[in-house]
Parts: sequence; C-alpha cells; structure tokens
Amino acid sequence: MVALPHPRAAVERAPPSRFRLVPGPARGRIVLPGSKSYTHRALLAGLLGTRPLRVKAPQVSEDTLASVRAVEALGGSVEEERQEGSSTQVWAVHPPEAGMDDGHTGPGPRPPIEVDVGESGTTLRLFSAAAAGQPREVRFVGAPGLARRPMEGLLRALESMGAHVIRPPQGGSLPLGIRGPLRPGRVRVPGDVSSQFISGLLFVLPSLNGESDLEIEGPTVSEPYIEVTVAMLASQGVRVERTSKGFHVPGGQRFAGPSFQVPGDASVAANFCTLATITGGPISVGPLPAGTSWPQADLALMELLPRLGARVERREGDLVEVTREGAPQGLGRVTSLPTFDIDLDASPDLGPLLSVLAAFGRGRSELRGGAHLRGKESDRREGMLRLARALGARAEDHGDTLWIEGPAAARRLELLDLTDHRMLFAASIAAAALPEPSLLGDGRSTTKSHPAFLGDLASLGIGIEAAEPSLAGDRECPP
Repeated sequence: MVALPHPRAAVERAPPSRFRLVPGPARGRIVLPGSKSYTHRALLAGLLGTRPLRVKAPQVSEDTLASVRAVEALGGSVEEERQEGSSTQVWAVHPPEAGMDDGHTGPGPRPPIEVDVGESGTTLRLFSAAAAGQPREVRFVGAPGLARRPMEGLLRALESMGAHVIRPPQGGSLPLGIRGPLRPGRVRVPGDVSSQFISGLLFVLPSLNGESDLEIEGPTVSEPYIEVTVAMLASQGVRVERTSKGFHVPGGQRFAGPSFQVPGDASVAANFCTLATITGGPISVGPLPAGTSWPQADLALMELLPRLGARVERREGDLVEVTREGAPQGLGRVTSLPTFDIDLDASPDLGPLLSVLAAFGRGRSELRGGAHLRGKESDRREGMLRLARALGARAEDHGDTLWIEGPAAARRLELLDLTDHRMLFAASIAAAALPEPSLLGDGRSTTKSHPAFLGDLASLGIGIEAAEPSLAGDRECPP
C-alpha cells in the first residue's frame, strides 16, 4: 500500500498557530480541492462495495483521513494510485476480502476493533452506522471536543434495529461501542439534530436482507447534505425512494460503481466568493459543478451573492467568477453591502460567512434558524455574534433569529482563540477586507477541511506571516 500523505503535505509548511494577515488585492484564481462531504461518502461506499472503488480527486484533510482510518480499521484498505502524466490524485478503496477476521484464536470473544475518528463528526456518524451492521464490536474514540457532539438519536435508531450500543459511562458521545447485526424494517430517526443520522442509515439499510422504511421525525435540518448522500448512492447503483415520511429502501443491494469523480468543494468556494463580494474581486474558483449535477449545501451562497450586488458568472471548465462593481477601490476603504434575510437551517456551514456579510451590511440583516449550529465544533451561533461584534457591528440573539447590524467599523482584528476551522476561515476573509493587518489564530485548524487555505489566500495577494504570541496575551472576541 502506498502511504497516504498527511494533509499538511498540501501546503509548503505546517500552518502557523498564530499569523498576521495583511490585506492585499484579493484577486486571482483558486483551484478547489475535492468536496469533503463527497470524499467521506465515497470512502464509505468503497468499504461497503463488492469491488474496489477508484475515488478521483478526493479531499485530503484531517477529517477525510479520519474516514480513511475507519475504512482500514473495518477491514478495507485505501491505496493511492499514481497516474503517469496526471496531477489528479486517485484513491483506490478496497472492501474487506474476508470479513473482519483478524486471526484471533484464543478463548473468549475477539477484542473490539478501535476506530480513531479524530475530530470528524461526519466519520463518527457515517461509520458508526456502518459498524452496526457488523457482528463484532467496534469501539469509536476521538478528540475530546467530539464527545460533545450529539449522537443519541442515531444510537436509538440503531438499537431499534437490533444493534447493541455501549455508551460511555461518563456521558457524552465517546468512547462508543457498537455491535450488530442489524435487521431490516421500520426505523425512526430525528431530523432536527443532524442530517448525518439520516445519511448514515441510508448507507447501511440497502445492504440488509430485506426492505426498510426510514421515517424522519420532526423538521429536517441540513437537507442538502441528505441530497449529497442520495446522489452518492445513485452513482454506485444503490436505489432509495422518497416517501411522505422519509425513505423506502429496498434490501439486498450492493455498492458496485467502479469509479467516482469527487466534485470541487462548495464550502471552500464560498470562502473566496465571499471575499470577492466584499472587496470587488475578481476571484475565480473551480472546478465547481452546478448543483443540478452534484448537490452541495453551500452552493446556496451563489443565489444570495447577486442580491448583495455581486456578479456570479459560470465559465468554461466549471469555473465560477465573482466580481462586484462599485466596491471600494484601494486598501483602507471598507465595503458596505445591502442587508438580507436568510434561513440557516439548510446550509449551516455558511453561518460564519453570513455573519461576516451581515456585518458589512448597511443596516440590519436577519439570520433565522440554525439552532443545530450550537452542536458543531464550537457553538457557532455564539461565535458568529462574537465575530460580528469584533468587526464593529451590532449583533443580538433573538431566540430563533440573529440580528446583525452593520456597517463594520473595525480597522483590524486580533482573534487568537479560533480553534473552529470555519470560524477561522470567516474571520480571515473578513480581515482581508479591513484597512489594517490583523492577528489571527489558530491557523492549524485549517488542516481539518482545507489545509491549503492560507496558501490560497496568499495567492490572491493577501499577506500571511507567522506571528509570535501577542505581549498582551491571547485576546478573545469581545462577548
């Protein structure tokens, strides 16, 4: 097997924990990495398949490498293929050849398989559902922060299908033990906590020896991510049927697609399209297929940006260019955008970027819904308010709606406690549009989903310099 590269191999050196961001022209072109959402699902499809699955242009990040570890712990393997004359990376995902037998011959049951999911909530939820289809116990461990991510709705659904779940005695989600097998039938799962509960079940139900009905209780958040799952299943010849209550899933199906081309990551694109809207651009990102081809939740931003005065144009080769005429020219002139109202439930990962766009608005914008943002890597609802306030905007929490009123008045940011990758991305995009250099951290969080982020910013003319800790200490966003 060819050793898979560490995600930091995607940049020239490890990202600095603290860095100084110097505003610059913010113009150029960004080559997008593969979608994180599709890469996770392609790895799981390869594990559940009947033959190797060649995954083309996968995202290489801390999160997706957690799913690589899960594949290999559960008896599959992932090999990196070298293609002569091509720079496109290909992972060959091999399903287990002989179940999960590890040669254990001693007395008593075989020891549990251990899967380290790091900080990847997607890996935990998708692969715990897959592990519940196995007769041997699988023990999931991970970073301390991941233990705070909700799992109970999925665990109860798996138990109702016959799985044995061993919850951590101290509460939380980790360490977690799961043992199958599962039986087909009717299963209910809450829809208002995480779409990953639904996605995990949609991957495991088709392989059972009978048909199943998945009933979704309550409103469904992050619906586009379920569409990602359905599209991935269809690409592998697996059929699920929408019903009034959820999904009907025929049993006895197999994942049989020989290859899968991972589309460009819309979440990464959203960062730079937001920057172009604030500064004027032009910034091009690609390849980024239209949502009609491969759904992605964060493609929703492309519908909002024209309302804020941006021009979003599709060009040859799935390239998207964003510009905004009339944006202030020259450093030191902070932009001002129209206000907007938007629902966060369908595309929660856009929340931090939307708080930045709102902070640069001429008046009050309203960001509705998004209660499940509290259960992400950090409490992102609170983080969005803090970031908007750090930008000099007024920000208030009115229950199910965040009010953010601009225009931004800050000249720089000093935020050193941003360990959540999406909060760091949003703060960096905002800082790149401010008049003076900003001090930000933790840059190492970029490896979770986009290791090349700081390098990509630099390619647009934004200065990125490693910085020593401030003499004043680590200053947090104002409360």
